[in-house]
Amino acid sequence: MSDAEIERLRARVAELEQQIQRCETTERELRACEERLRLLVEHAPGAVAILDADMRYILASKRWLQDYELGDQNIIGRSHYDVFPDLPERWKEVHRRALAGAFEEAEEDPWIREDGSTAWITWKCYPWFTGDGSIGGVVFLTEVVTQRVQERMELERSREQLRATIEEQERLIQTIRDMSTPVVPIYDEIIVLPLVGSIDSRRSAQIMEALLSGIQHYAAEIAIIDITGVSVIDTSVANHLIQTIRAASLLGAHCVLVGISAEVAQAIVHLGIDLSTVVTRSNLQAGIEYALDRLGKQITTRAPATTPDILIR
Repeated sequence: MSDAEIERLRARVAELEQQIQRCETTERELRACEERLRLLVEHAPGAVAILDADMRYILASKRWLQDYELGDQNIIGRSHYDVFPDLPERWKEVHRRALAGAFEEAEEDPWIREDGSTAWITWKCYPWFTGDGSIGGVVFLTEVVTQRVQERMELERSREQLRATIEEQERLIQTIRDMSTPVVPIYDEIIVLPLVGSIDSRRSAQIMEALLSGIQHYAAEIAIIDITGVSVIDTSVANHLIQTIRAASLLGAHCVLVGISAEVAQAIVHLGIDLSTVVTRSNLQAGIEYALDRLGKQITTRAPATTPDILIR
């Protein structure tokens, strides 16, 4: 072997040694990158998993193991479908689309588990690529939002129950209002509106509405307003009653005010309330007699009878 050939061999050996050193350096750098990636994924604040094209785990974060109650299992190299045998078919279809290049995501997606419970997941699934541009597998970014969804659903149920309670209260209030201002038909074209308790501006509006509705409904010509159960009459209450009587007259009905007690009469005089334009009678019986007389009716007794029957004709 000539000196030139020996020199060429030495140069080739030196070149190969440099290549080996570069490969070793590159290998160390790749291992360092892999380690950094492993640490980054493992300690990521969210649930992260990287899988290969066969859906086997390459990396998974501690949060992934925690969120899906995998404990200290070593899932690296295991199939995703072996780790979670109860995955719905629609998710498997998502995985197939991601391995074909699709980027998929969903908000609050329900997952029915084997034990019958429902987990709610917000997730993203997209492919990762190798150095030559081919798809190497998929990446999962997920968050278990079951508690948030359950709290919202519970809040919605509470709101619905509250809404139903309010509606029931409103119905009860309306029933009480109707009972507090009942319009009673006692004969053709005659109605009675008995009032009990205190009367304020709100209730006076209800009284007027009830009386006018009763006049229209029963085609009444006489409306008897009985205030026997009203303990206090002041200027405001008297004005409300007068306005109600005037409103009734616009519908063609004639009003009679009955049941004024001695105390109420004294209060009316003391307050200077003018009821001169209002027909008044001492009690309900007198008011009914007035109404019948105005309509040309009268009360007679049928005879002979052991117990007289009261007739109105």
